[in-house]
Amino acid sequence: MWKCKWLFLFLIPQLLSAEGFQKGNLMLFGSGSYGLGMSSGSLERFAETYNFPTYLAYRDGLSAETRTIAYYLLTDFNSDQVRLNSHLGEVGVQYAFFKYLSVGLTGVYQSIEASNLRQIEPTFVLLNASQIQRQFPSSSYNDNLFSSELLSFLIRKDRRISSITTGNLDFGIHFFPNSVFDPYIRFGGGLGNERQSGGKVERFFAGLGLRFHFASSYFLFFEALTTNTYIVDFKPQVNTFRNRGNFEENFVSLGFGKQFSIGSANEESKVISVEQTLDKTQTIESPPRIRTFSFLASELFEPRTTRIHIEGRAKLDALARSFAIEYPEYEIVIINFVAPFPGTEEEDPLHEQFGINRSLAIFQILREKNIPAKRIINATAGSTRYELDSSEKVIFELRAK
Repeated sequence: MWKCKWLFLFLIPQLLSAEGFQKGNLMLFGSGSYGLGMSSGSLERFAETYNFPTYLAYRDGLSAETRTIAYYLLTDFNSDQVRLNSHLGEVGVQYAFFKYLSVGLTGVYQSIEASNLRQIEPTFVLLNASQIQRQFPSSSYNDNLFSSELLSFLIRKDRRISSITTGNLDFGIHFFPNSVFDPYIRFGGGLGNERQSGGKVERFFAGLGLRFHFASSYFLFFEALTTNTYIVDFKPQVNTFRNRGNFEENFVSLGFGKQFSIGSANEESKVISVEQTLDKTQTIESPPRIRTFSFLASELFEPRTTRIHIEGRAKLDALARSFAIEYPEYEIVIINFVAPFPGTEEEDPLHEQFGINRSLAIFQILREKNIPAKRIINATAGSTRYELDSSEKVIFELRAK
């Protein structure tokens, strides 16, 4: 069981070393959204009007006060029963246009449903009351209206009232480029068609989301979204629910995506994280190296921690600029030689994890300075397996690709 725990511990850096939002990357994604039922707009108001059982208060023998009370009770009950809800499916592509800005094209399918919508049209209520009046001339017309409306009131069910497809242009603002966790806002709009009853559609939306990047180039995202859909150029249908108007609703969205590196300057693929366990007697065949940069761990990190202090960050910033300008075509190998913890065995997994976490801290600094993840390799190992002048060192090796 403890081996599984150590395995999970070693997998954490693999997840956290994924590429975040990066200028020049192309992202493909898909998501599903569920409406929260917090809808509004003229389409919902028309659904309530269409569904209102007007003639239930027309029965003979009722006083004016009773009819007024019945009207308000029916109004409250009808508004509670009739709810519009929508579901969205979205697929799209986004391009990281600038460091903090993305632009994208998406295709959206939206289905709007009404709960407890009447199945008998309001005009049929009057026709049915007239038919009952002819069959039973002794009964009052108001009572026949009541009976016909009661039948319509009882025969109700959930019903899809609109089916919409749109193509959209959207813009995104990302707050933490090159970060595993990427909060962002997204907004845009598009045009489409209403496929059920006919008509053109205009759609506008805005959302707040969070992406989690993992396994190098994949990401999951969660998004809170609000949309406003307008059905325009509507062609009226005979004896059907006329779904012309606007519809507003809030959604929660879950999605999955993958990003690709395009272009020569910003080309990045996968982060290579290699854990090496080497013996003193083991020989290593290394790729050709052109230069080695060596630091004492105390020059970069606070003592016995993985936190980089201010002077260490300044040194890493200068080193990153040198890597980007003077050595743009070479891989950067990060090696953290760390001493074992007091009272533990050299092979203690926490000892290895400590070095890996230090490498990840350096990795994040280099990524912030736009060093492509493809160039960075983590090759951490314990210092007691080597003959070094110091118990803890940080070495950067530049190797020809």
